[in-house]
Amino acid sequence: MRFATKAIHSGEISLEKLKPVITPIFQTSNYLLDDEIYKAFLEGRGRDVWIYTRHGNPTRRAVEEKMAALEGGEDALMVSSGMGAVASVLFTYLRPGDHMVTSKHLYGGSLGLISMMEERFGIKVSYSLPDHPEGIIDAATSETKLFFFESISNPLLRPFLMDGVVEFARKRGIKIIVDNTFLSPYNFNPLQHGADLVIHSATKYLGGHSDLLAGVIVGSKEDIEMVWKTYVALGPTADPLSCFLLERSLKTLHVRMERHNLNALEVARVLEEHPKVEWVIYPMVNNYYEADYARSHFRGGGGMVTFKIKGGNEEGMRFMRKLKIIKEAASLGGVESLVSMPFNTSHYALSDEERRALGIEPGTIRLSVGIEDVEDILADIDQALEGGE
Repeated sequence: MRFATKAIHSGEISLEKLKPVITPIFQTSNYLLDDEIYKAFLEGRGRDVWIYTRHGNPTRRAVEEKMAALEGGEDALMVSSGMGAVASVLFTYLRPGDHMVTSKHLYGGSLGLISMMEERFGIKVSYSLPDHPEGIIDAATSETKLFFFESISNPLLRPFLMDGVVEFARKRGIKIIVDNTFLSPYNFNPLQHGADLVIHSATKYLGGHSDLLAGVIVGSKEDIEMVWKTYVALGPTADPLSCFLLERSLKTLHVRMERHNLNALEVARVLEEHPKVEWVIYPMVNNYYEADYARSHFRGGGGMVTFKIKGGNEEGMRFMRKLKIIKEAASLGGVESLVSMPFNTSHYALSDEERRALGIEPGTIRLSVGIEDVEDILADIDQALEGGE
C-alpha cells in the first residue's frame, strides 16, 4: 500500500477484540454492508441492521433500549431534540383534514408547531384544559386521531388527568401522546396509565447537565416503527456524542431526581409563606390543582416550581437579576438551578391577553430547582426577594 492508502486503512481496530464497560461512541456515518444487511433492508427491517447513522447507530440504540426500559415501553427512538420528537410523532399520525385535541397549556414551541400544521397542512385542532377529561372527550370528533398533552404542563404545572379519557380513546382508536419532560420517567410513567407514546425533551432532566440536545419517543414496537419511518424522512438525527452523553446521564437519573424532588418541595413550601409571593404551584403541596391525583400517580413532583412575585414582570426581572447562585436561563432540568419568566422566553409568542387567559400572569416565575444544597438555594431566593424592594 502506498502512503494515501495506508493513511486511510491502517490501524483499524477489530471491535471483536474489545470489551468496553460502557457503550463506546460510534462516531461513524456508514457501516460495511453484506448479504444479510441487504436482505434485512430489502425486507423492510432497516432498524434491525446497521446501514447508515440516520437509520440507526449502536450508541443511539443503547440509549433507546435504556429509555424503553425506564418508561416501560417496548421500544424507543432517539432524535436530535424535543421538538424533533414532537414533529416526528405529529407528522406520523396526522393527515390533512384530521383532527387533534390538545391544550394551550403546552410548551410554546409545541404550540407553534401545532399552529403551523393548522395553517399550512389543514390539521384541525381543538383545545381543552388537561385536567378536564370531560372537556377533552367533548372536543373529540369522528375525525380525531390523537390527544396530545403534557403530563404536567409548562409552565403552570397543570396535570393531564389521562385516566378519564383512556377508555374513550381506546374505543375510538385515538392515540394518546404524552410529553413527560417535566416529571421524567422516575416520577411518572404515562404508558402504564394508558398512553400510546411518551415524548421527552432529553435536553432537560434526562440529560441533566445542560450539555446536550436530544429528544426521545417511547411506545410499542408497532408505533415506534411507524414513527421511525417518518423520522428517517424528516432526518432529525441524534449525533453519537449526544447519545453517549445521554446514556451516561441516565445512569444517575434516579439519584438526581430524588434530590430535585426534595429540593423543589422545600423551596415551594418556603415560597408559600413569603410575603412577596402571591401564589405557588407545585404538585406535592396541598393547594395543587389535583393534589390527590399527584400523590397517587407521581413518585415526586419534579424540580419545577412556578410562582407569582408581587409587582409584575418588572419586579420579576429585578428578582432574577439579584440572584447569585440561581442562573437566569431559558432551559431547565439541569443539576444547576435556573430561572426564567415565560412572558419573554417559553411563551413570548403569545400576546399578554393570551398569557393571562392561560393563567400566566405578570410576575410569573418558572424556577428549575437544581440539586445544590437546598439551604443555599433558599438563601439566594430570600436575598433576591428582599433585594427587590
